[in-house]
Amino acid sequence: MTDNFLEPQSLGVPCPRCEKDLQLKKGRFGLFVGCSGYPDCDYMTAADFDPGTDVSCPDCNVGKLVQKTSRFGHSFYACDHYPECKFSVPLPPVAESCPTCSYPLLLRKKTTAGERLVCGNTDCDYKSKIR
Repeated sequence: MTDNFLEPQSLGVPCPRCEKDLQLKKGRFGLFVGCSGYPDCDYMTAADFDPGTDVSCPDCNVGKLVQKTSRFGHSFYACDHYPECKFSVPLPPVAESCPTCSYPLLLRKKTTAGERLVCGNTDCDYKSKIR
């Protein structure tokens, strides 16, 4: 079985440091853009894909929540203004406010019985009906 992103793919854009071609590469934590001149040039940046959501961060109200992968391979959602804002949640966020406590974020939780929304506030115990 082959993966389309195992081999680096040329982007046709010059590296801002050394003018060699930038490539889309797959690393331990997902996709990234790196210089084809590695190891002589170690330029790298995040891929411009939007793996996250259109949900605003309830902590700083500036950033958006984006999907990230931990070093153990687990997905989580964190504010894209890290390290200024360290907000993160382990479940996919939904841009709805809690009907019980008015917290601006609900989380989508999958169970064996179905899917439900739970409040993102740890002090609130709101759970929607199973869908």
